[in-house]
Amino acid sequence: MVFLLLYGPMAQNEVLPDYHNFADQRTLWGVPNFWNVVSNLPFLLAAIWGLRSVGSRTAFVEKWERTAYWILLIAVALIAVGSSYYHAWPDDATLFWDRVPMAVMFMALLATTIGERISPRGGRLLLLPLLAAAVVSVSYWRVVDDLRLYLLVQFYPFAAVPLMLLLFPPRYSGSAGIFTMIALYGLALGFDRGDRAVAAIIATGGHPWKHIAGAAAMFAYLSTLAQRRALLVQQANPRVST
Repeated sequence: MVFLLLYGPMAQNEVLPDYHNFADQRTLWGVPNFWNVVSNLPFLLAAIWGLRSVGSRTAFVEKWERTAYWILLIAVALIAVGSSYYHAWPDDATLFWDRVPMAVMFMALLATTIGERISPRGGRLLLLPLLAAAVVSVSYWRVVDDLRLYLLVQFYPFAAVPLMLLLFPPRYSGSAGIFTMIALYGLALGFDRGDRAVAAIIATGGHPWKHIAGAAAMFAYLSTLAQRRALLVQQANPRVST
């Protein structure tokens, strides 16, 4: 984090040259970059499935956690829309609409994990500032052409969440699915960086598989939330705020 803040401005074309030039650019059935577009559908399916699981089957000790969960699910649904829009007409202007919901999802996940593992009050108080930071980070990149804040928003949760899982006791059952989510997200990053390497084996390239692995990561997380239960030590605490 300190490195990113102290490092000089990181322009899109310097850090990620030729970013919009994906390996598979075929137009099928009138849809440009077909596989990069339609591979976003699993994100929408994950969001719909998650919305259906909100209710008595999903354990939330505090009301703000349910709000954060809804925000996360809406962000996942908007990833499907924004990423499809971007991949149909890839450039910096459309990439903005791809990155905003992703940043919001990352920050909602970070806030809920802080609330679940470190401090419920801390997670509640940090939720709105973190969501604001998500939007600011992408807006800053778009206006100033500096990726540092966006990279911080994207990768800080990827490092912080597993540390919180390892260092702090859970308030809910079912941590295995969160570790699975982290592993699948790492796989998605690998597919992203290996777009052309995968294209040498599979015509679609790696980027559509990034979307599929990312959506699978969300299914793993949402499945955990749908089945988890508050642990007895937390349920027995009468001072838990709602």
